[in-house]
Amino acid sequence: MLAADLIRLSWLQIYRNKRRYKGAFLGISLGIGALITVLTIGDSVESNLGYNLEVLGSATIVKAEWDFARTVRWHQGEYSNKDIEDLKGLPGVLAVAPAVWSREKEVHYRREKMSAKLMGVDPDFFRALHLPVSKGRIFTGEDIEQRRHVCVIGKKVENKFFGEGSPSLDQVIAMHGRSFRVIGVLGGAEDQELLESILLPISVAKSQFPAMDKIRDVYIRAVNWDVVQNLREAAENLLRANQPGYASAIHVKYYAESLNIIKTIIFVFKFFVYAAIGVTLALGGLGITNVMLAVVSERTREVGLRKAVGATEPMIMLQFMCESLTVSLIGAAVGMTLGIIAVYFLSNALDMDPNYAVMVASLFWSVILGIVIGVLSGVIPARKAGKLDPVDAMRFE
Repeated sequence: MLAADLIRLSWLQIYRNKRRYKGAFLGISLGIGALITVLTIGDSVESNLGYNLEVLGSATIVKAEWDFARTVRWHQGEYSNKDIEDLKGLPGVLAVAPAVWSREKEVHYRREKMSAKLMGVDPDFFRALHLPVSKGRIFTGEDIEQRRHVCVIGKKVENKFFGEGSPSLDQVIAMHGRSFRVIGVLGGAEDQELLESILLPISVAKSQFPAMDKIRDVYIRAVNWDVVQNLREAAENLLRANQPGYASAIHVKYYAESLNIIKTIIFVFKFFVYAAIGVTLALGGLGITNVMLAVVSERTREVGLRKAVGATEPMIMLQFMCESLTVSLIGAAVGMTLGIIAVYFLSNALDMDPNYAVMVASLFWSVILGIVIGVLSGVIPARKAGKLDPVDAMRFE
C-alpha cells in the first residue's frame, strides 16, 4: 500500500469516528499546550524569580568573611577594593556589597541612649540583602563620595529613640562624638540583628571610626539559586588567589538551609505541574487506544476481507498504527497552536519576554511526544487487528 493511500484511508477513518476521538483529541491537545506553556513561561518566571529577592531571602546570598582563629598574626583580616571589583566580574553575580562593622557602640538621641551595632555599607548592600526602607531613602553614590553624615536606622532603634508615630526622619543622633542625620528606616530584614543596627555610608565609617576601617565581610547576591554553589566556590578560589599569604583564613559560605527550602518548593511545584500534564497526556493516549480497540472490533469483517485478498499482517498493523499516529499528531498540532497562543497572552499579561529558544525546543519535543503517544497507543489495537484469522473474521457478526 502506498504511503499516500495509507494516509488518506487513515484520515477517512478518523473523520468517520471523529466524535469518538473527541476525548483523545482534547487530552492530547491540552497536555501538549500545557507542556509548551509551562516550559516556556515557567523558564521565564523562574529566571525572573531569581531577581525577586524578597521571596528568595538569603537563599541566593554568598558571604565572604574571615576565620579569625586561623588568621595569621601579621594580618588582621580584610578584603581590598580589588577583591570587590574582581568579585563583581564573576559569572552569576547580581550584586556585591562590602561591609564594615562594629558591635555595641553607644548611640545618643537627646537624653536617650542605647547600644547598637554600626555598619558601614554602600547602596549595593541594600540590593544584595534586599533591605527595603519603610520611611525615607537609602544611601546614594553622592552620600558615599561626599562622606555625608547620614544614617539609616533599624526599626527597633527608631522605636527606642522616637517611639511609635513620632517623626524620625531628619532627626539627629550622635555616635562617637559625631552627629548623623536619619534619612531612612529599614522596613524589614530577614536578619533581625539589622533591625537593631545603624547603617552609615561606608566611606564615613572607614574614615571616622577606627574599629571600622577594614572590610571584613562581603555579601554577594547570585542571579539565581542554581548558581549559588558554583559561585561560592568561584568566589573562594578568587579571594584565595588574590591573597595567597592568608588564604586558609578566608571563609566563603552560603545559606544551605534557605537554599534547600527554595529548591524543595520549586521541585514540589514542578512535580505536581508536570505530573498533571503527564496524566492528561496519558489519558489522551488511553483514549486513542480504547477507540482504536472498538474500531478494530467494528471492522473485523473488513480486516478479514482484506486478509483474504492478500493483505499481510504487517500491512494491517501499519494501517491501524497510522490511524493512531494521525490522531495523536493532529492533537499535538492543535496543542502546539494553543500553547503558542497561551505563551503570547501570558507573556503580555505578566510583562515578560518568553525564552524563544525554550519555546522552539518545546515545540520540537511536542512533535516527538505526539509520535511516541501515537505509536504506543496504537500498538495493542494494531496487534489485535493483525492477529485476526481471516476465516474467523469473515464469520464475525
